[in-house]
Amino acid sequence: MSDSEAIEPTNVQTGAEVAAGGGPDLPAPVGEDTDAPADGGDLPVLSGGRIVDVIADALTFTLVVARLAIAATAMRMLSQAVKGAYSYVEGCAKQVDHLADVAASLAVDDTVTSSHHDAAGVMRESLDLADALSDEAAEMSTEFDNAARDHEADYGTVNEAMQSGPYDVAEREWYSNR
Repeated sequence: MSDSEAIEPTNVQTGAEVAAGGGPDLPAPVGEDTDAPADGGDLPVLSGGRIVDVIADALTFTLVVARLAIAATAMRMLSQAVKGAYSYVEGCAKQVDHLADVAASLAVDDTVTSSHHDAAGVMRESLDLADALSDEAAEMSTEFDNAARDHEADYGTVNEAMQSGPYDVAEREWYSNR
């Protein structure tokens, strides 16, 4: 490295210097003076900019729960649709077998009737796959329901406290690099 490419030293600022320079008001590291009362009393009320963050977090929480519920409903509907298709295909297989039997009784060539019985057999084989798909979709629906319930149980009280509490919350940008 040449002298013209010298590395400039990193300038580390305190929270007060960052705030004075127009930067975000970051929480003070442990050991520095803070705005918290020394007697452990009430903390300062939310500032205007952070109210937006609290509302955004509440909307995110609500959207996650709603999307999980929508996904659960969609998977339930898929499972029911597959079961409906299953019934239809099963009916088609029975009908093709019946028509092949009728054709055989009318002395239609054996290769034609056996081809129809083979087609009905393929339909029945697909029913096993459809049944497995329906079961998997129903299981996924249950898992989405569980995820929504667990998310609400894990974070619902936090979300409620953030909405109803008058205290400053940490800025997520400060934690994003941790």
